[in-house]
Amino acid sequence: MDIIHGTKYHGTKGGNRLKGLLFPVYREIVLGGHLLALGTASIAYTSSILMNHSPALDLLLMAYLFSYGAYTINRSAEMDQDALSNPSRTEYLQRRRRYLPGLVVTCFGLGYALAALRSLTFFVALLAPLLLSLMYSIGSKKLKPIIGVKKLKERLFVKNIVISFGWSLIPVLVGLYYQEITSILLLFAPYVFLRLMVNTIFFDVRDKDGDKKFGIRTLPTVYGIRASFAAMTTVDLLSGAYIIALVALKMMPIYMAFALFLPAYSALYRWLASRPNADINILCDTVADGEYAIWGPLMHLGRIIF
Repeated sequence: MDIIHGTKYHGTKGGNRLKGLLFPVYREIVLGGHLLALGTASIAYTSSILMNHSPALDLLLMAYLFSYGAYTINRSAEMDQDALSNPSRTEYLQRRRRYLPGLVVTCFGLGYALAALRSLTFFVALLAPLLLSLMYSIGSKKLKPIIGVKKLKERLFVKNIVISFGWSLIPVLVGLYYQEITSILLLFAPYVFLRLMVNTIFFDVRDKDGDKKFGIRTLPTVYGIRASFAAMTTVDLLSGAYIIALVALKMMPIYMAFALFLPAYSALYRWLASRPNADINILCDTVADGEYAIWGPLMHLGRIIF
C-alpha cells in the first residue's frame, strides 16, 4: 500500500513499483513547471500551423525556455506565499531553491541566444515577456506612483490582465519569428487572452487564503468564489462565441472549431472543483494548466480531419 495525495492504493508489488517510478516524474513535470512550459510551446505550435508553417524546433524550444524561466522567477519570488495555497509544490521546489536563480539565467540566456540567431527584431520583441515577468513577480518602486502598487499582481484584475496579455503575445511573437504577422495571428491572440483569463481566475480561487493573508486583491478575495465562477463561465462563453463567429465568417479555418472543446474542458474542471473533497491543487496544476498542452495536438487533429 502507498499513499499519494491522501488516497490509498492497493495492488500488486509490480503495480506499486511502477507508481513509485512514475510519481516522481509526474511531480517534476507538474510541480517543476514543465507542463506549463509545454503549454506555451503548444500554443506556439498552434500559431505556426495557423500560418501553414511546419513548427520549427528552435521556435518551440524558445517558447519552452522563456515560459519555464518566467515560471521559475515567479515561484522563487512567491515561495513564502505559495506555502499557504500549495504547500506540496513549495516543499518540492524548496529543495532546489538555491539553484533556481541559475536556472532562470540559463533558460533566458539560451532562449535569447537562439532568438539573436533568428533576427534582431525577434530578439528585441522577446524582451517584453521578461519585463512583464519581472514586473509581475518582483516589481519595482517606480510602478507605485503609476498604478499604486509595487508589483503588477497586487492590483485587482491587473494580475489577470497582465498574465493573459503576456500569453496573448505568443501568436505575435511567432509571427515575428517567421517575419510575417498575419491577420489570423492577430485574431488568434484575443482567444488566447480569454482562455488565460479563465485560468488565472481559477488559480486565484485556489490561492484565495494566501492572497488574503498577504493583502493581494483578487476576484475571489474581493467578490467571493461564486462571483469568480460566474466570471469564468462568462469568459468561457465569450471565447466560444468568438471562435464560432470567426469560423462562421471564414476568418479562421474550420478546424479551429475544435477549439470549442476548450471552454467545455474548463467548465468540466470547474464542476469537479465544486465537488466535495475536490483536490484543487491537482485540478489547477495538472488539469487547468494541462489545457494548453493539448492545444497543438487538438488543432493538428482538426487540421487532419478537415
